[in-house]
Amino acid sequence: MKHLLLAVLGLWLGTHPLAAQMKIGYTNPEAILAALPDAKKVEAELKAYQTQIETELKKKNDELRTKMEAFQKIDQVNTPVAVYQAKAKELQTLRTGYEEFLGKAEEDMQAKQASLLAPISEKIEKAITEVAKAEGFDYVFNTSAGGTPILLFAKDTQEITNKVIVKLGGTPITQSAMK
Repeated sequence: MKHLLLAVLGLWLGTHPLAAQMKIGYTNPEAILAALPDAKKVEAELKAYQTQIETELKKKNDELRTKMEAFQKIDQVNTPVAVYQAKAKELQTLRTGYEEFLGKAEEDMQAKQASLLAPISEKIEKAITEVAKAEGFDYVFNTSAGGTPILLFAKDTQEITNKVIVKLGGTPITQSAMK
């Protein structure tokens, strides 16, 4: 996909006189992230967090399994209905608690990953912008986004949001409102 995009851009650049002055670059932020020492620290921290969650899940699963086995051994014929129903309800409560914990654990893991990666992602984004400006790029694309190039940087002179708003009869917005 990256090669197709570059081929199309190359054809366009070769045929459009104004486009010949543009400078387009691409980068792979995932590769940048993987190469940073901070990413190794985040990975270790996430692994430790995941281990804690897995330990707790195993305890809850073992408790659920033990209670399930005990419940299956209950003699329904000689056990009072109220006792049997109470054990069944206890087992269902444990199962529900386990499933809720599992869902919450997945959410917590994703939130932890996002919070740990956010500062590194911001550093990468800032560095890409600084390099793009220093090297005179008009546009820089992300080539790691599942085959579909995503724009990471564009010169401010290419921003047309307010022009479109005015054309549609609206009131221009501030730069900070656009982000």
